Amino acid sequence: MAVDERMPWPSPLLKIVGDQGVAGELVDGLIGELPGTIVLPLDLGAPPPAAGVLLVRLRGDEPETFLAEIVAWAGHRVGLLACTATGTPEPALAAGFDDAVVVGISAREIAARVRAIHRRIRQADRSGRLRYGPVALDADTFTMWVDGEEHTLTMLELAVMRALVRAHGRTLTRDDLLDAAWGDADLEISERAVDNVILRLRRKLSRPNVIETVRGVGFRLAPS
Repeated sequence: MAVDERMPWPSPLLKIVGDQGVAGELVDGLIGELPGTIVLPLDLGAPPPAAGVLLVRLRGDEPETFLAEIVAWAGHRVGLLACTATGTPEPALAAGFDDAVVVGISAREIAARVRAIHRRIRQADRSGRLRYGPVALDADTFTMWVDGEEHTLTMLELAVMRALVRAHGRTLTRDDLLDAAWGDADLEISERAVDNVILRLRRKLSRPNVIETVRGVGFRLAPS
């Protein structure tokens, strides 16, 4: 994937935190792909390191509560990429990470994913306020209101909701939402990642059917 040199990438764009899951060779490759990358311990008692994206090294058997704690710790302006030593990326994605991979992927592929996450952060920052039916979004504060109830969103949840709000009730396919949330980069992201985000959004709502499933097609927002 070509890098857009016009975009001012943060320095460093990537910081790696945690004690497990990323081999030394891969770390060296990431430092080569994204100069300024450094490795730090994961300390949930301190503020998250300043970076465009944090890569969190995981064993692959962490409980959901711990993964959710990492998401809450990182906040909304820092991208989160999980790299697990074993298992699948699904638990991290379900917890709210922006992307997740399993060890074995190349440094170049991870660097592409890091850049894609940062592009989504930049896009979210300039989206402003949007409204459709019972849903209102404020991208500047990562806030959603549904029927007057306020909800805080992760960056990925915001990207999906923004696409649905802009569709004004039109049904979006999972591919549409993948493009909207993960970008058009040549990355291997499964459609199940969309379902994970929709599930998390519905769990936040007192009226989950605001996000309607159109069987065999995709998802849309209820008009009222």
